Amino acid sequence: MNKYYLSLILSCLLLSFSCSKTESAKPPIVEKQENDSISIWIDESYNANTERKLELQNKAFQLAKNTSNDTLKSKYFSNLSFNQQFLSDSLLFRKINKEAILINKQIKDSTAIGYAYYDLAYFLDNNIVKDSAFYYYSEALNIFSGTGDMELMGRMYLNMAVIQMKIKDYVGSEANTIKAIEGFKILNDYEQLYRCYNLLGIVLGDLKEFDKSLAYYNEALFYLEKTPNSTIEKASVSNNIGVNYRHLKLYDKAIHNFENVLKINNLHIKHPSLFAKAISNLATSKLYAQDTLNVENLFKKSIEIKKEENELASLSSSYFNYAEYKAYAKDTINAIEKLKKSENLARESSSNEQLLRTWQYLAILDKNNASDYFKKFTKLNDSLLSEERKQQNKFARIRFETDEFIAENIELESEKQVLSKQKQIWIGIATGFFLLGLSVYIIINQRAKNQKLRFDQQQQANNQEIFNLMLMQKQKVDEVKRLEQKRISEELHDGVLGKMLGARMILTGLNKRATDEAIQEKSKALGSLQEIENEIRAISHELSHSAYQKISNFTDSVETLLANNRNTKIKTIFHFNEDENWDSLAGEIKINVYRIIQETFQNAIKHSKCSFFEVTFYRDDEQFNVIMSDNGIGYNVIKGKKGIGIRNITSRIEKLNGSFHIDSTEGQGTTISLNIPI
Repeated sequence: MNKYYLSLILSCLLLSFSCSKTESAKPPIVEKQENDSISIWIDESYNANTERKLELQNKAFQLAKNTSNDTLKSKYFSNLSFNQQFLSDSLLFRKINKEAILINKQIKDSTAIGYAYYDLAYFLDNNIVKDSAFYYYSEALNIFSGTGDMELMGRMYLNMAVIQMKIKDYVGSEANTIKAIEGFKILNDYEQLYRCYNLLGIVLGDLKEFDKSLAYYNEALFYLEKTPNSTIEKASVSNNIGVNYRHLKLYDKAIHNFENVLKINNLHIKHPSLFAKAISNLATSKLYAQDTLNVENLFKKSIEIKKEENELASLSSSYFNYAEYKAYAKDTINAIEKLKKSENLARESSSNEQLLRTWQYLAILDKNNASDYFKKFTKLNDSLLSEERKQQNKFARIRFETDEFIAENIELESEKQVLSKQKQIWIGIATGFFLLGLSVYIIINQRAKNQKLRFDQQQQANNQEIFNLMLMQKQKVDEVKRLEQKRISEELHDGVLGKMLGARMILTGLNKRATDEAIQEKSKALGSLQEIENEIRAISHELSHSAYQKISNFTDSVETLLANNRNTKIKTIFHFNEDENWDSLAGEIKINVYRIIQETFQNAIKHSKCSFFEVTFYRDDEQFNVIMSDNGIGYNVIKGKKGIGIRNITSRIEKLNGSFHIDSTEGQGTTISLNIPI
């Protein structure tokens, strides 16, 4: 390449000092024919099969390198780079893309440079090189920001946000998506606005903020209504909305959504993968709603389609849900079999999240191998968390680091300066040392400016990093505050309000009597109020100190809790094995189970109209089990409202990594079972 440019310069010098004709190294007709061939090969390659496409692009690339016209060369390399990004020949693509970046820098075509970076980022993204893809998307963004192209800026922000979502950098993903939305709203680009809001729905869903996620999905549907030929996209968003409803335990709404998806004409032909997902989601929602009619057939149909489409990760998820159905039907052997299929498919598809879910469930069902599954779960979970932290830190620094590609470009710029200096020497040799001295001065001055520019850029980068760290710290503080508020709410509701209700009911009844017995009962009620005072003081103390160990005698505490309410005319019974050391349970288990019993007992007093309340403790292998029953009026579990009491029980059980089940029929009382690993 150097020889070619040097010969061209010498030819120009000779022409400037002579009137005689000089023959060109390559006749214009020949060069035109070659240029025509390059264009034909590039155009033909767009619609060719993979093998033919590679052949044509290789031929075009080899000939394009020798094109003397820089503008044409830029056009050829840019078109080849765009077309090659969709193929798997990494070596050829990098050669073409490198040439495209180099020639466009030489002719200072900023837009073409930005597109070349875009091609490179897209290629790396498709080949799962997420950190490098993110870097080159950001490089393209910097260039498009300079040109003011809002559409391309929005696309870069959105592509970067998608990568950040995949590595669970949800804060960064949300921030970049919002930046993309700002530009697309000005442009009224409804299709891209749908993509942005759909991504926000996914991000908030992963953060388990399902209400916000639903709002974003509905916004995505709003823009899809303005987008033609968007039936499949609408079906996909509706499927996601159904999944959110299922997480919120709004099973009727979830089922309705999935059924609407399945009603779309020819969906099984147009998008069989989405069709299979909707079937599996419908079956799972019906199972959770305890409507098992035809559920097994739905699971089988979903699995069959996913096998045909070779959707391994999705197939793993369907086998997992199928196992849940088998476990619900008390068919533990088949449930374990389905889970092992899910495990193998999750491994094969590198679906680590699904693998964790499967091991966790196997540890519950397969008692003989529970320890091994738990160890596998812990090891993989710790490894994934560590890798996520590394990736997130890497992405936080990626804009401020210099990689091999940048170093290579600096070397090329230095080489160009040397060539420019050589040309100046040949052309300006008559002016001698004056021009040489001027050149030296310019170089030194330019280096000083470059050094100052690099310092300013680094300073800006450091300021940005400090800001990001401050923002992350604030988010962590806000989350801790939220969790603490929730805990205090639970303690006040379960403990203080329950006891105050009991004391109020006693005093209400005693005000109608003036007997010695009534006086004694009033004294007991006052004692209960004093206990409430002490409990409020204990809750205050818990704001800075753990209170998990305050129950020194677990069974005595439960007996006292039940005994203090005998005046309500409810008979209470407490069954437990006196040979068991119940006080050896972890403090966290004791305090939360105590609060759950308290909550359940108070609900029975207020709502069940029961005359009998029973509590039973027993151990089964490595599990602590609690059964609470009453003979009250009962209620419809499916249709019944889930108040704060049920939500608090759910929250406490989740803290203990346990599970609970409510069995109630109208007119036949209510039974609540707790299962807690120990």
